[in-house]
Amino acid sequence: MAFQVDISAKYIKSMDQSTTLAEYVARRVNAGAPKSEIREELLAVGWSEEEADEAYRDGVVSIGAPVPSMGNRPTTGKKSSTVDIIINLFSFILLGIVATALGVLYFQIINRYLPDPLAAVSFYEQQSLVSVMHYSIAALLIGFPLYYLTMRIWFRKFRENEGRTESRLSKWLTYIVLLGTSVTIVGDLITLVFTFLQGELTGRFFLKAITILAIAAAVFGFYFFERRKIQYRRDVSARTFKSFSIAVAGVVAFGVVLGFFAGGSPEETRKLTFDNQRADDLRNLSGCVENYASRYGTLPSTLAELNRASDFTYCSRYEADPETKAPYEYMIITPSRQQGVVKIGEYELCATFATVGRTSPASVMNGVVDDVWSNHAAGRGCDIVSAQLGELAPTPAQNSGIPATALPSVVK
Repeated sequence: MAFQVDISAKYIKSMDQSTTLAEYVARRVNAGAPKSEIREELLAVGWSEEEADEAYRDGVVSIGAPVPSMGNRPTTGKKSSTVDIIINLFSFILLGIVATALGVLYFQIINRYLPDPLAAVSFYEQQSLVSVMHYSIAALLIGFPLYYLTMRIWFRKFRENEGRTESRLSKWLTYIVLLGTSVTIVGDLITLVFTFLQGELTGRFFLKAITILAIAAAVFGFYFFERRKIQYRRDVSARTFKSFSIAVAGVVAFGVVLGFFAGGSPEETRKLTFDNQRADDLRNLSGCVENYASRYGTLPSTLAELNRASDFTYCSRYEADPETKAPYEYMIITPSRQQGVVKIGEYELCATFATVGRTSPASVMNGVVDDVWSNHAAGRGCDIVSAQLGELAPTPAQNSGIPATALPSVVK
């Protein structure tokens, strides 16, 4: 077989210049050569797969094979089926998911490693940043492989049936994508140059602008070659699309790995979530104690005493650790002391945290976080808080006849 291909290759090279590729194929077909053999001969001398297939088609047509346009096959067989249209629409939906998730992920990574020193970032905003990062990673892990598969199916359908035509909807959607990415690229470049001329070009802004530019350029480039291949039947090698796939997959993989490091592992995120809940519980408990002190003129001797007041029964939901279910520690430090014209009491609340709480300096400076619960060390942490005492009134414990001294002073 190798010897026969070599002879055929020499024969092709020695053909007269007036002999067309289709004529050569026609001669080989008349000589009884199968399609696979003719195709291998053409590939061996440098013709592409697309050119070899087109030459075989032209060759068999030149020896009298009827074509669909001559009425030998229903014209409806060339049109895109409903399945083709659904696959194409699904691919565009996945494209939007992947492109958006990739941009958001890299934006959040930049925000994490290059934070704006003037921006106030509270504990909740940090948690939100991590959540957005993890959601983007999830969208890429699911969306990108599905997009890759749908595009392979899309190209395969047109490769297996050269007479297939796509729907108008597919063409319109593709050109809308090309238009949108073109406008994005131009707008991004204008913004980048304008910011540079204004002298406000920072590394943080530059990286975000490059991220948008790279995503838009990748989408535009891919669908530019897709149009040449699908709509205009031009010769675009499979290596071109393979290079696109490898490059984009590398960018996605790099972003996912970097996102895991920036956002933390699932275990770390779970710890942060529990600590966030602990801080919320202490903040709400502090509000309950302050309201109690304002109403009854004294601090509650225990957290359990809050539950005896009908107006404070809701506070029971904040009294236990969300993970261990152990009650938070509460202790009265100063029952009452005069401070100017008002009386205040001081108490201590303690909890055991799994991580270190972080609040940006800008947050404190701008007053975004003004309580002590967002800043904490890992392990047991306590904070002393003061509450203004109102006019002295009978407490629920006194109304029930239970002496205040009979109640424990610390709940652990």
